[in-house]
Amino acid sequence: MEYKELEQLWRKYDNKLDTLESLNKKLILETLAQKSQKKIDWLQYRNYYGLVIGPIVLAFVFHEQFRPENFDLTVLLGTLLWIVFFVYSSWFFISAIRKLKSIDIVNDTVLGSTAKLNDYKKMFVRSYQLNFLWSPVALAGTLLIGWNMFHFDFKTILFIVLLAVFMLLLSRRNLMAFLKKSDRILEDIEDLGEYKE
Repeated sequence: MEYKELEQLWRKYDNKLDTLESLNKKLILETLAQKSQKKIDWLQYRNYYGLVIGPIVLAFVFHEQFRPENFDLTVLLGTLLWIVFFVYSSWFFISAIRKLKSIDIVNDTVLGSTAKLNDYKKMFVRSYQLNFLWSPVALAGTLLIGWNMFHFDFKTILFIVLLAVFMLLLSRRNLMAFLKKSDRILEDIEDLGEYKE
């Protein structure tokens, strides 16, 4: 009788230890996952910012051009180009937000989380490549909207060309920074694998 009681006590003790171990792993996982989740949340906020900032800047800079007396064919064409650009960029930002929201570091498997983040990473790189197509559209739209405001001499054209080159270099720099940041997030997620059951 004593042996069976002792065996039952050891089983209860083993079950308690197993429960405590799984709770500890879960707490450690949730604590360590917060850092990566905050980085992913920051990427989401950047996409929300990108979704909103384009039309606001356009309306703020060119609000004088959108008056009825200033509205002509060039403003109409520029506005249409910007609408096309805005539809594309809105689609990208909304798709990116959805992809990032689908990442649940704590509940997804390591492979699932890394696959979702890699999908977002591929989407971001593809967007950078398409940026070479869409940047001239946005620039042409901007020039057409502000056609009456600009005086095209050598200095203005040089400024526009330098601004376009600067924007492309800035875009390249942002891509490199994003790739480094996403690689760090992927490493953090892979390190969490030992705490998942």
